[in-house]
Amino acid sequence: ARYRVNQQGTKPPDDPAMQPWEQLPEPLRESNRRQAENIAATLDSIGCGVRPAAHQAPVHLDFTADEIETMAALAHDHWVEERRNAGWVPGEVRDVARKITPYLELPYNELPEDVKEWDRQAVRAIPEALAAAGLEVYRIK
Repeated sequence: ARYRVNQQGTKPPDDPAMQPWEQLPEPLRESNRRQAENIAATLDSIGCGVRPAAHQAPVHLDFTADEIETMAALAHDHWVEERRNAGWVPGEVRDVARKITPYLELPYNELPEDVKEWDRQAVRAIPEALAAAGLEVYRIK
């Protein structure tokens, strides 16, 4: 749902990724599950962890700009691995039906800024997503 809000106005409403969960194609649902499975490792990369919320309302933790970049780069690496495992290949123009994307072989630091922002938005949303499940992010250090 957060992704859909973030992408409003940049992706057409009929884009498969812009559909509610119940209408998402199974490969996109699985991609979302993989992203959720990587949250703990992503947070660990900046010295944070996940725990049940100690208070009725989970404590909100603000990430620094450097932490967001570290986690966004890791999120991109996870995305590349997930896409490769799903049979995607690199190509000049994105083609969902043929599983082609121009971002598959690019390291995070070489991505266009608008594409980096997709990863940043995803990691910024982690505290909110965890709070919805009664969890919170905390600093280990």
